[in-house]
Amino acid sequence: MAIPQQTQPIAFRIKAPPELDAAVRGTITSMFRSVDFSRGRLIEVSSQDTKAGILTTVKLEGHNPWQHFDPEINRPCYNRHDRKNRVKERVRLGVRTVLGQVFGLSLGPWGILTGVRPTKLVHRLLDRNFSREEIHNLLTDVYCVSEERQQLLFDVVEKQRSFFLPNVNNPVSVYVGIPFCPTRCGYCSFAAYPLQTHGHLVEDFLSALELEIKSVGELLRSQGIRVQSVYLGGGTPTTIKGRALSNLLQLLNQYFDAESCQEYTVEAGRPETLDVDTIAIMKEHGVQRLSINPQTMHDRTLKLIGREHTADQVRRAFELAHSNNFAIINSDLILGLPGENLEDFAESLDQVIKLNPDNITIHSLALKRASHFGKTAAQLELEHELGEQMAELAQKSLEEAGMHPYYLYRQRFILSDLENIGYAKPGAESIYNIQMMEERQTIIGLGGGAITKLVSPDLAVVRHANPKCPATYAHQVCQLIDAKKYQIKQHLSV
Repeated sequence: MAIPQQTQPIAFRIKAPPELDAAVRGTITSMFRSVDFSRGRLIEVSSQDTKAGILTTVKLEGHNPWQHFDPEINRPCYNRHDRKNRVKERVRLGVRTVLGQVFGLSLGPWGILTGVRPTKLVHRLLDRNFSREEIHNLLTDVYCVSEERQQLLFDVVEKQRSFFLPNVNNPVSVYVGIPFCPTRCGYCSFAAYPLQTHGHLVEDFLSALELEIKSVGELLRSQGIRVQSVYLGGGTPTTIKGRALSNLLQLLNQYFDAESCQEYTVEAGRPETLDVDTIAIMKEHGVQRLSINPQTMHDRTLKLIGREHTADQVRRAFELAHSNNFAIINSDLILGLPGENLEDFAESLDQVIKLNPDNITIHSLALKRASHFGKTAAQLELEHELGEQMAELAQKSLEEAGMHPYYLYRQRFILSDLENIGYAKPGAESIYNIQMMEERQTIIGLGGGAITKLVSPDLAVVRHANPKCPATYAHQVCQLIDAKKYQIKQHLSV
């Protein structure tokens, strides 16, 4: 059972080979929110790589050393890169074990895996023809992942592999970031600027976005690059209203043929932004997939986290979407919101399931440094047992409703060392979510805070981020466009 990360400042000195220093520091900072590496008890780390295997030693000052000998790495299926990684993996396990024993911090269900995309590890091993049994052994012995999380990984990976395409650069997917929201949610650290304080920037932002859409769209067309999916996120794209929204969607149809893509999504995350006119505009321009995200169905919690809508407005938004026959509706819920218990979450989950979405994404509250709740983590006292109970309830209820997990990702300082999981009815899985999360397709990012991911055939990824601030984006858009077109051309020519 996972123990929440320590929130009090703590200090360690590190003595380790230079190539292992980052692994030691990264492991410690995944366990403690605030760490001073200039003083404190000494942690000594060493590794001996011999023909017989790898011997790893971790010692905390004042305590007995931890040692592990690994002969399995000598199997012929591993290369030099694998061997270097295995040393770091054993170091991470040693540091987690030693500090866990001293501070009473047990390994969580994900073991020593701290990355955002644990599924990528399994995909890479399958690409190299590792058997399921071999992958299971690695997840158990090297990464200490629980049986339950291993089953989740295999279920998600099996669902995803049929979505991977032979060419990572044709077709591509397009993400458009609209960095405006009605208000800023207390848990949020994304590019989301409240209209009350930043609404005067919308017009210039949209003019700049139009330039970027036209320039990049013309480039892709000239290179013969097709678009598989278009995703409008943010922020809340449906804060853009009337003619402005219609013009934006028309541009996406004109330059990316969005209405004919396999998937065309608009994040209408805030249900109060959905009205009859907005729904009609999206339907007219071929939007297929809509996200309506209540996060909770309790008005008291919505008010507490800074969302200025009610549960009734969520229901009304669903009525509008269903009556206009959108092909797929997604809905998000967050488990672990402040003040909510298991019964509260169960009630929200039951109500959302009854609204009949095609996807439900279950997020575990992440206490991000940039968010309000991240700054007050010590006061929230979120209980890890409750988080695990909520996650188990979500899995059981959604599978009974005919949904199955199809993508997942993790975040730092996430409740109960859990994960965010997207569930979907068969055939309703989001193409964009899978391609973006697994990084098996080039993603062209346009707009505020959007990240372009240029994926090479060997699955190496080069990222380029647009400015989050809408004013900065509008001011720099011409230079940004020139740089992006050059980067895309260079990438496609390799």
